[in-house]
Amino acid sequence: MKKILYDNQMFTFQRFGGVTRYFADLMYNLPADEFTSSLPMRFCENHYVTKTYGNEYSSLNFPQNYRLRRRIYQIVNRQYAWNALKFSDYDLFHPTYYSPYFLKTLKRRQKPFVLTIHDMTFERYPQDVLIYDRTIQHKKLLASKANHIIAVSENTKRDIVELLGIDSTKISVVHHGFKPVVEKVSPIFDRYVLYVGERKGYKNFFQWLSAIRPLLVADSTLKIVCTGNAFTTSELELFKKWNISDSIIHISASDKELASLYRYAICFVFPSHYEGFGIPILEAFSNGCPVCLSNASCFPEVAGDAALYFSPNNAQSMYDALHEMLTKETLRNELRIKGYERLKEFSLEKMVAQTCDVYRKM
Repeated sequence: MKKILYDNQMFTFQRFGGVTRYFADLMYNLPADEFTSSLPMRFCENHYVTKTYGNEYSSLNFPQNYRLRRRIYQIVNRQYAWNALKFSDYDLFHPTYYSPYFLKTLKRRQKPFVLTIHDMTFERYPQDVLIYDRTIQHKKLLASKANHIIAVSENTKRDIVELLGIDSTKISVVHHGFKPVVEKVSPIFDRYVLYVGERKGYKNFFQWLSAIRPLLVADSTLKIVCTGNAFTTSELELFKKWNISDSIIHISASDKELASLYRYAICFVFPSHYEGFGIPILEAFSNGCPVCLSNASCFPEVAGDAALYFSPNNAQSMYDALHEMLTKETLRNELRIKGYERLKEFSLEKMVAQTCDVYRKM
């Protein structure tokens, strides 16, 4: 029986998010006849650990702000991680983020570790990184020290080789797995295009919005529904300047509301210049939502022929793609069918099995 030790870095940091969903799906679905897993921590409010998989951890009612509570959690949970690394019985360590706090302990105990790299966004867009953030330096250090690296896409693997100078033989590509959750949902809005996530820099949201703005001006019934952070004052001012304030809607969506947004959208649009994988693509597929993507980064690798593509650097291309989605019901229906088929390539079982193959090599 091989014992895998995970740490609590991202489970302390995130209540929701792709990284913690990935690790929760992995550790709680390992084949029980071959592997056991351990996630030592005291405090946790992560949705996937506590709700999806029903594990019980303590939480605090104060301070009310989660960022402040999280700081307390980090201090306490780091001690739990230290104790496990130093004294517990395990065969392999798999950190959930890039802090190198564990390196000396692993070296002393002669334990191997596997590192998952989800994207190289910070390295590709360092201008978006906060001045005190050490992620780039830490990731480079851990990549050089890891016994093996898991990349979530071929595109990410190429970036790791190019930007970190890592030998490609040290990297295995394991695509994210996705387990569709089908539940009955009702529509929230009438006629809309869905945009999910952040809107900063490389996400290319405002360049895309500028390109498709004539469609919104010409059709007052068409809306753009955005999830993620609430609109800033500067964003609201820009929408007003462009005369599209009534066409842009924000919603802080729950899981059930997000499923509804995908299910009833005309299409889901992802105009980003760069992503490590793009989980929202699989979320759209699972809810029968036609997908319209930039032809950049890992998107063609993930979506295959189940999406309509556009150039993220060409306003006419972005306009034409959305116009085609809006006017061609046959195209949307074809993409729905192809999306369901494409989703089968990214099963949770496949992700776990391929990760276990990496573990067996250690």
